[in-house]
Amino acid sequence: MFIRKPLSLALLTALSLPVMADETQLQPVEVQEQADKTNTQTVPAKEVLNSSNSETGSAMRQMEGVDASRMGGHGVDLFIRGQKTSQLNVLLDGAKIEGGCPNRMDPPTAYTEISSYDQITVIRGVQTVTEGSGGTGGTVLFERSAPTFTEGKPYEGEINLGTSSNGLRKDLNATVAAGGDQGYIVLQGSRKSAESYTDGNGDTVNSSYESQQGHVDLGWTPDDHQELKFSYERSVVEDALFQGASMDAPLSDGDTTRLQYRNTKVNDDIQELNFDLYYSDVDHVMNNFELRTLPATGMPMETRSSVQTRGAKLKLTSQVGHTRLDYGLQVENVDKSATLYNMNSGAATFYMWPEVESVTKSAFVEATSFFKDRQKVIMGLRYDVFEANAQTADIAGAGGMSAQQLYSTYATYAGETRNTSDNLNALLRYEREYDGNLKAFAGLSRTYRYPDATELFIAKGGSMSWIGNPNLKPEEHNQFDIGLSQHAGNYNWSVNAYYDRANNYILRDLAKNQTESNKTDSSSIYVNIDAEIYGLEASTQWRPSNIWTLGAQASLTKGRNLTDGRNLSNIAPLSGSLYAEMHGGNWDAGSRFNFATEQTEVNSEYGELQTAAWSTVDLYGNYRLNKQTTLSGGVDNALDHAYENYLNRVDVTSGNTYKVYEPGRTLWARLNVKF
Repeated sequence: MFIRKPLSLALLTALSLPVMADETQLQPVEVQEQADKTNTQTVPAKEVLNSSNSETGSAMRQMEGVDASRMGGHGVDLFIRGQKTSQLNVLLDGAKIEGGCPNRMDPPTAYTEISSYDQITVIRGVQTVTEGSGGTGGTVLFERSAPTFTEGKPYEGEINLGTSSNGLRKDLNATVAAGGDQGYIVLQGSRKSAESYTDGNGDTVNSSYESQQGHVDLGWTPDDHQELKFSYERSVVEDALFQGASMDAPLSDGDTTRLQYRNTKVNDDIQELNFDLYYSDVDHVMNNFELRTLPATGMPMETRSSVQTRGAKLKLTSQVGHTRLDYGLQVENVDKSATLYNMNSGAATFYMWPEVESVTKSAFVEATSFFKDRQKVIMGLRYDVFEANAQTADIAGAGGMSAQQLYSTYATYAGETRNTSDNLNALLRYEREYDGNLKAFAGLSRTYRYPDATELFIAKGGSMSWIGNPNLKPEEHNQFDIGLSQHAGNYNWSVNAYYDRANNYILRDLAKNQTESNKTDSSSIYVNIDAEIYGLEASTQWRPSNIWTLGAQASLTKGRNLTDGRNLSNIAPLSGSLYAEMHGGNWDAGSRFNFATEQTEVNSEYGELQTAAWSTVDLYGNYRLNKQTTLSGGVDNALDHAYENYLNRVDVTSGNTYKVYEPGRTLWARLNVKF
């Protein structure tokens, strides 16, 4: 087991107390569109927290166009426009953290406490080349702002506590900030406890967990234009059960250190400078015996992994005539190691991530030109140099085969343990605003997504093998976006359409389906194919009076394997929600109808299961006792429907396809106090 750091635990203990949590659907939140992004949704984080399941991935499901895959109660993994994992860029206050589980029990959001952020931005598709390489499906930004203080009161604080009936969740989050014109300090901590919930059939879903998280920000603000911030954050998740896997996770332990500098008035030539430096470290343990009963014929197995992520980014902004230039440099380095142990003998059976190092170096420039008649043209270029290396691929474990030997599963494999690539990404986007606040946009982009450590170098042998492909090429996504939106008076609406032709799309498949493999069994492998992903997104909101707000949102995605004609896996059917809210002087109440149509267009050759249509109803309300105190409550899935999300997971140990039922009827209550 990994040893915990005393200083980190002291921080968590000082900031965390045992209290109570919520398990709710998100009430409708008001979208704050960024002025220069017509396909971007920005929401205050407290809006998501105050009426949602406080587990970050679950809460994010309620943002437009975002879905997530559930294995248990924690680590719910994001999907946007049919894309996932490193096809999405997830930035946590400017930093990245890579999870330690090859099967993604702990995606980046597993180390993210949503209540500790000020706002969340979801960018669907490719709208900029400045946020990092990849991100072909979209970008999610969790952002923190410097605290502001009123005159004569150099401090502020907030406490949130709550509980829910289904799985008896308990949750506390507390934040205290102090400072003045020259700087500030922020201390924040949270503690959660969740038992396993029951679904609409009354069956228990293994999903319990315990978590603690805390962070400290130290900021220096010498003037109105500059901010230097040092931040340290720690998250510990213990005893997490996963219904949708053959193992559970006794420990997921991550910390992140950041240094950020902002200057919004450098000189006449450089209007803005942004610098981010970060380091994150994750230790993860999962096994099949500590938190569940091992079958009499089963073998106790444990995987231990360690991941370090380092990155730096320098972005400068200059104004040249009517054109704003954003340009800079970025580097990201990720080291991953994971070993599968036979706990009867204590021997290392397979080195699943054989000391994999991935490095991406980038240079970017993006020009935003503003013209008359409220027109804007965005042109961006990004040049990436990528290299990944499996440094111990030649070492064999007790399973008898090294990673290099396992890679011989691929007919074209010639002993490589290094993968390199360099590519030019490009973006062209046109935006225009017409009378009546009607906005239109159209965008073209070519962006590359590089294979991750699992796709390239995972190495697990045995009867159910899981083998990476060191010869993979990066995905080349050629995308076209078009849309209309309008914000006028008491209503707003938007409609977007997109098409993505992906060359060398990385497909996870069974060996028996691919001629590139020397195996003809159900081993899990990776190959490059050609694919297409396309879809529609629409939303609207109407306020017929000061009392009522009505709204709806819906999206539809299609995905096709163009190489062999199959459907892509885990593609969303038509889904969405309708809601109605009533607002009083110091209270509000609402209801929400969530739905998804059946999903029959599945990759059945890979084992993906069809999903029945479903719908749920949520009720919620808020009552402001005074300026400092708000009481919230409601019920999710009020009709106690039994339903599953369309997302599937194929387990590489058992060969089973897992679909996890969502929570049944859940009553919740929450108290927010500010001081």
